[in-house]
Formats: sequence, C-alpha cells, structure tokens
Amino acid sequence: MVRILMTLVLMALTSSCIMRAHYHRPQICVPDKWRVDSNEAATIANVNWWQQFDDPVLDQLITLALENNQELGVAVGRVYEFRALLGIARSRQFPEINGNTSATRQRIPFNVPQIFPSNSRIFNLFTALLNFTYYLDIWGTVQNQVDAATSDLISTVEARRSAVLTVVSQVAATYVLLRQYDKQLEIALDTYHSRQYSYEIFKLRYEGGINSELEMKQAEAEALDALTQVKRFQILIPQTENLLSTLIGFNPSSIQRGLLLENFHLPPTIPVGLPSELLQQRPDILQAENELIATNSRVAEAKTNFFPQIDLTGNYGNQSRSLKDLFTGSSQTWAVGANVFQQIFNAGRISYELEVVDARRMQALYRYYATVQKAFKEVNDTLVEHEISIELMRVLEKEVKVLKTYLYLANLQYENGQTDYLNVLDAERKLFDAQLQLVQTQADTFNSLIALYAAVGGGWVVEADAEVARPLPDLKELRCYDILEK
Repeated sequence: MVRILMTLVLMALTSSCIMRAHYHRPQICVPDKWRVDSNEAATIANVNWWQQFDDPVLDQLITLALENNQELGVAVGRVYEFRALLGIARSRQFPEINGNTSATRQRIPFNVPQIFPSNSRIFNLFTALLNFTYYLDIWGTVQNQVDAATSDLISTVEARRSAVLTVVSQVAATYVLLRQYDKQLEIALDTYHSRQYSYEIFKLRYEGGINSELEMKQAEAEALDALTQVKRFQILIPQTENLLSTLIGFNPSSIQRGLLLENFHLPPTIPVGLPSELLQQRPDILQAENELIATNSRVAEAKTNFFPQIDLTGNYGNQSRSLKDLFTGSSQTWAVGANVFQQIFNAGRISYELEVVDARRMQALYRYYATVQKAFKEVNDTLVEHEISIELMRVLEKEVKVLKTYLYLANLQYENGQTDYLNVLDAERKLFDAQLQLVQTQADTFNSLIALYAAVGGGWVVEADAEVARPLPDLKELRCYDILEK
C-alpha cells in the first residue's frame, strides 16, 4: 500500500504540468508612428510630469491625493484581498494536517452484542489523532489555480496603478480648472466694474440731458451682463474647490493657490516615444492582459475536471478506552489510504463549465484588444488637441490685442462724436468674450497636456504608486480631514 502511495506521489511531482496553460501574447497591429509628429527618441513616460508646471502648490496637492484619496484606498484594499487569495490557492499545493481529539462515554444496549467482552455495558473511548490530506495535482489543477491567482494579483496591482494615474490626472486638471475660473472671475469683475462706472457716467449724463435714456439702459444692461458672469464664476469656484478637496481626501473647504494660469510652464516639445512602448507602459493595458492570462489558466483548470481526482489520506495518533493509557505505545494507531474520484455522469455540467470559462477568455481577449485600441486613440487625440490648442491660444492672444485697440479707438471716436455707442458696446462684448475664451483655451492647452501624460502612462505611475502603499486601517479609528486656505 505504501509503495502504491509513493508511486502516486511520484506521478504527481513529475506530471503536474500536463494540463498547465501556456500563454502567448495576442498579435497586435501596432502603428509605426503617431498621427502627429513627435520626438520619438525620448519619452515623457518616466518623469513626474506635474513638476514641470513649476507650481509647488500643485505638487503638494498631488502628494496629499496619493496619501489620502479614498478611491486609492479601495484599490489598495483590493490588492491586499487578491494577495490573500493567491496565498489560499498556493496552500493547496501542500498537505493539510489537522488535529483531532475526542472523548466519548457510551452505554451499549443489552440486546446488542459487545465487540469486546466486558462485564460493564458502559465504556469510554479517548482519541488523539493527526489527520493528513494531500491532493495529488497530477493534471495541474492546483497549479493552474495558482497561475490564475497570480495573474489576478498582478492585474489588481495594475488596476491600482490605473487609479493612481486617474487620480493624479484629475487633481492636476481640477487645479488647472480652478485657476481658470479664478482668472475668468478676475476678468469678469474688472469688466463689471468698468461697465458699472460707464453706466454711472451715462446715468449722470442722462439726468443732465446730455445722453438719451437708450444709451443709459444699454450701459446698464452691459454692466448687468458682466455681473451675471461674475455670479456664475462665484458658483463654479467653490464647487471646484470642493471637488479638489475630495480628490485629495479632505473635507470640502478652500484651497491654497499657487501660480497664475498664464505663468504655468509649458514644455516646448512633448516626446511621447514609440506606439509599441505603450503596451508596456499603460497600466490598463497590462491589467487587461493579465486578466486574459488568468482566464487562460482557468480554461486549463476546467479541462482537468474531466480527469480523475486523487487525494491521499492518512492519520496517526492514539486511541484508548482509558485516559491514562492514551499515550502509551500500545495505544498507537495509524492509517493510510487514497481516494480516487471520477465523475461518470453529470448531464454535461463540466462541459458547460468549460464553455463558460472559454467564453470568458474570449471576452478578456476582446477587452484586451479594445483597451489597446483605446490607448492608441487617446494618445493620438491628445497629441492633436494639444498641438491645435497651442495654435488657437496664439490666435486668441493676438485677437485680444486687436480688440483692445478696437475698443480704444471706438471709445475715442465716440467721445469725439464720430460714431455711436453701439460700436463701443460691440468692441466691449467682443473683447470680454475673447478674454474669457483665451483663458479657457489656456486651460484647455494644459489639460490636453495632462491628458497626454495620462494617455502615455509609464514609469512615473510606478513611482507614484509607491507612495500609495498604506497599511490596513484600524476600523475603530475615526479620521476627520480638513484643509484651510493658507
């Protein structure tokens, strides 16, 4: 019997990889270059890109987000979960040993013959045993489970890095948006004060009989229009501060300001590297690929269900009818055995189970393809957007200068009686709109740059991810965050 068991163990050790999955990366049609020319000799993928903006407040906000963001906490918790699941899968590669002790006192009925002759119908039985169970992984079932759990863990780590990428990008974009609203509020306030001053003058002139009521009302309407824009930005600014506070893990409150939007540093060139590098840089691509690898292992695991499952069992210990004799040599007992389980009829259940995991593998494959194509699209989109945004910003800067001259000349001609007030109003409106649009385009330019950094991914995500690692929290601890404007 022992010789048979040793033979089975040897078979398990030598053939446990019979049904093990073998993964080959799917063929991807990778473009040779991006649609927009870029410096491919270098790459922005391995730099902490937000530091290029030269705003220490933004640097601090991103650090706080990496330390305190709640969604990142969820992502970290998932990594802990899947790390433990991998440990569970690996535990099946080793024998399971359990201890069992019992004490029984039993009375045998008189109409039941006794196995052991005795004058007493009441007897005791004391047991202390170690039970052994070992699953022979002949077909690679457990090994495939371990492979799948390993890929799941790697996928979860990449999901955490995707969350880091998203949070850092959101913090930077929200901060840019906040500085955009700050500048637009400043423009709206300056315009309102200027128009309100003009309205007061027209009101005095109307009361003196110099201007008509029409001109006075036109001036008043323009002042009120600027005031509506002021109120709009006064709503948007605290809402954006609340969003940014939440992203960095704090209760909603005011946010410290750094550089003005126009003082942000804009890199002269954006080297994004080669399209093929994206497959190894983007966390979401690596996550999708490891999900595919995991499903590939689960298909191999499902195939092993068609083969016999063999468990080795045994126990060793002591049994005695007397407690004092329990640990004497005469009370020792042991047993070894093997259990072979083979499904004969199950109405096709294990075949359907194989079809299920095979279908999931197909889904994972197409998710991988879709993720890769999405990544290529995002890089191309952001490259185009960033390039055109810079050009548009230059056009608007020139337009603002021209409109300032237009307004100056319109006011000069109006004061000299050479034109009516409608030309002045037209110049004011166009200048106000162009100034707001210029600030919007400046913000769009930096946001397209942020989106490009996020689309490329890369080593900076791994470095930032290292700052996210945090221990499991004490659930009894109540944390309350707040940040005050400095």
